Amino acid sequence: MTGTHIVHNTRSSGASDEEFLIDIRSIFLMFWRRKYIIFSVVFIGLLSVIGILSYIKPHYTARALVLVESNATSFQIPKELQVLVGNYARADSSVISNEIEIIRSRNMAQKVIDRLDLLNNAGSDLTGAIEAGQKDSFKALKLNGAQGTNMPPEIIEEHTNIVVTNFLNNLSVRAIPGSYAIQIQYTSPSPRQAALVANTIADVYIEERLAMKFKAGKKLTDWLDSRLNELREQVRKSEIAVADYQAQNNLTEGIRSIITAEQISQLNSQLISAKAKKAEAQVRLDQVRKIAETGETLETSSDVMEESFISRLRSQESDLLIKLSDLSNRYGEKHPSIIKVREELKELRGKIKSEMGRVAQSFENEVLVASARVKALEDGLNELKEVRNSENEKMVRMNELMREAKSNQLIFDTFLQTYKRSDEQEQLQEAEARIISYAAIPRRPSYPDKLLFLSLGITFSLFLGIFISFLLEKLDNTFRSPNQLEKATQYPCYALIPAMDNMNQKQLVRYVLDQPSSTVAEAVRTLRTVLNLRATGAEGKKPKVITITSSFPGEGKTTLSCWLGHLAAKSGDKVILIDCDMRRPNVHRSLDKNNDISIVEYLSGKNTLDEVVHKDETSGLHTIYAKSVPNSALDLVSSDKMKNLVEALSQEYDLVILDSPACLAVSDARLLARYSDLTVYSVAWDRTPREVVMGGVKQFTDMGYDNIAFTLTNVDIKRHVRYGYGDVVYYYGMYDEGQKKA
Repeated sequence: MTGTHIVHNTRSSGASDEEFLIDIRSIFLMFWRRKYIIFSVVFIGLLSVIGILSYIKPHYTARALVLVESNATSFQIPKELQVLVGNYARADSSVISNEIEIIRSRNMAQKVIDRLDLLNNAGSDLTGAIEAGQKDSFKALKLNGAQGTNMPPEIIEEHTNIVVTNFLNNLSVRAIPGSYAIQIQYTSPSPRQAALVANTIADVYIEERLAMKFKAGKKLTDWLDSRLNELREQVRKSEIAVADYQAQNNLTEGIRSIITAEQISQLNSQLISAKAKKAEAQVRLDQVRKIAETGETLETSSDVMEESFISRLRSQESDLLIKLSDLSNRYGEKHPSIIKVREELKELRGKIKSEMGRVAQSFENEVLVASARVKALEDGLNELKEVRNSENEKMVRMNELMREAKSNQLIFDTFLQTYKRSDEQEQLQEAEARIISYAAIPRRPSYPDKLLFLSLGITFSLFLGIFISFLLEKLDNTFRSPNQLEKATQYPCYALIPAMDNMNQKQLVRYVLDQPSSTVAEAVRTLRTVLNLRATGAEGKKPKVITITSSFPGEGKTTLSCWLGHLAAKSGDKVILIDCDMRRPNVHRSLDKNNDISIVEYLSGKNTLDEVVHKDETSGLHTIYAKSVPNSALDLVSSDKMKNLVEALSQEYDLVILDSPACLAVSDARLLARYSDLTVYSVAWDRTPREVVMGGVKQFTDMGYDNIAFTLTNVDIKRHVRYGYGDVVYYYGMYDEGQKKA
């Protein structure tokens, strides 16, 4: 038991490690198992979409293209006036968005409706939103017109608004990315009406744009006209202001300022010359005064030497000095001749000094005259400068007036040119937009998009089918594969036993003997092989006493017990099969035998063991039958004699098979499991609920028993293989087919 438990734990650990792994193959196999459900849902969904499409009224969409010119060529506002008339300039950055909103405006829609008379001839696409109670009044409005009915104005307005709203709902306007083109789309049940409305919208838009251009041009012309009158008056006033200012200030433009500038230039030249002469006279005066004060010789002043009288005196002085020098060489200092010469020299020098004083006075007078001239020139120059400054101030103001007059004249000339150009071009206005493609009558409906609807329907149905498949898979609480059984119970599944149809119980039990190469026989042999190789208990021996049970009656445990016993005995083992179901015994019926002498007689002491044991001559299987004794069945099974019987038979036989009652119906199976080396739990394929199986297993584990193995019985091989469980059953089928062909 310990060894088996270790094996179970190992399998459990491996299963838990893989719980969180996504098995892609299992998902696809699930799809394959539920393929008919998925295909059915997709088929139903496809039929539903086709049915819905057949009831939907088709709508047609016509498309017209309008190009908004990127550069206005019909009327250009001069650059000089763009700041002044900015309200009339185009804004290219938002022109497309503005034009789209204009096309989608209710005013535009109303004009198109009026032009096509859609209010009186509108189809159901425009009047469909009107309530049933208003149909009659709207019909009267259509037949008689708004003027021919006595309907209140608010009702007429309401009906009109309904038509306009429906019209706009059918209209789609969008910009073509990367261009100035606008696409106008209109949807209608009538393809002709769709094309007609789309083209009419384009035509009305062009006409409205041209009308707006004429209106804007007329408004600009009127504004220019009024502005020209204002500018003309401004020019006149500015020119009068210039003339008045010139007259008041005795200003002649250009001439007076030139005369004053020439006079200032001449005075500047005279002043410079006078100042030079004054400086020259001052220098001579200073030299003469210095000679007079220091007694320097006359040679130091060239200005003094230039005087003729002083020059003669200087010549006489030179002669006396020569004479004195000669006398000094011949006579002494006291000599009368020397004294006389010195007196003459002294007298001569006195004359020279007197003459020098006269010359100095003459130079001083000259300096005074020069200073007076300089002063006069400076005063005259200052007066001229003041005159010039006054004239400059007056000229600045006059220049301002002249510039203002010139500016007003320039603006006036520019406006006049613009006015003439606008007047000339007013008759040549263009809409700055053109239709580049009129809408053609659509041949195919735009709604419903059958391909899109079918694609969406198939996709939705496919996902719905997958969802239903997942839901059914999760709601399915039966077992269809050994892996499911092992993961749920953490116990091994030793075999899958195929189902047999169209046979009575006797034929069914004898089938493995009559058809030893069949799939069923191979499956039972597999179970026997696993049992022989499977070590259980502390000593690790193969199980000799096996209890076969199930959750409910009818899951094939008795048939499996008989098959296993027949094949094991046929193989040469000494095998005994004991029917331990003393409530609903079935082994004797399956073998078509009489159960007059059964295990009940042995346990009650009426018959010996040899008397209750029966032998099948074909296979050599020994069998002990049972009787129905519901009141004492549990007591008999739990008796020591039953325990001793099993122990004794295990010593004599190679294999002891205990066919127990269903474990959930009675507790006999739990008692018999205590006498057994292994309990084989039969689970009906795709029938026994998982909760039932888990409840049956819990009955054994609660009493500490865990030598349990499972078999899946009544397996539908074709469905099993079709579901994608590629286990041993698939190869059983291949082997069986090969045997038949051979």
